[in-house]
Amino acid sequence: AAGPRPERTLLFAAWTGEERGILGSFHYAANPLYPNETMVASLALDTLQTAGPSRDVILIGQGQSDLEDLMTRMAASQGRTVTPDGQPQRGLFYRADHFPFARQGVPVLLLMALGGGADLVNGGREAGDRWVSEFTARCYHQTCDEWSSDWDLRGAAQDVALAYSIGMELANSRAWPNWSQDSEFR
Repeated sequence: AAGPRPERTLLFAAWTGEERGILGSFHYAANPLYPNETMVASLALDTLQTAGPSRDVILIGQGQSDLEDLMTRMAASQGRTVTPDGQPQRGLFYRADHFPFARQGVPVLLLMALGGGADLVNGGREAGDRWVSEFTARCYHQTCDEWSSDWDLRGAAQDVALAYSIGMELANSRAWPNWSQDSEFR
């Protein structure tokens, strides 16, 4: 709020009912405050990794939209690369809160650490894969899923900063990202 006013309106939301069928975001996408056709993009943050800084960011839903090019450029400005989802068979692109917006035709980008391990600065891809396995085996989507004092949130901070830079680029431009030619959402 203290910074310069962006050229476009930004809307921030926190959804409920994701684990129950993406209920909150489906409701909003069907009953938006602003018409979906005026939305440039939907950027979603879901399960940020807590194992420290990484050399890359995981892309969920590779090949869907122009937003991937923007993500690649912004990740490079952080000294990172973009790595495609290492477990596409899990269908994460179709199971998170950005999906209802995709169904409405809004280009989407999901930052989620569960699509295969990141290339961690400390331990590489092997350590990233181990983090995903341990995180999902412990208490993921259960009542024991809670904050831990041993988390290293520098990797999460990298992804939040990446989402911020993508959002600000879109908020201060006339760009209208589009779906890829072969995307089912085009």
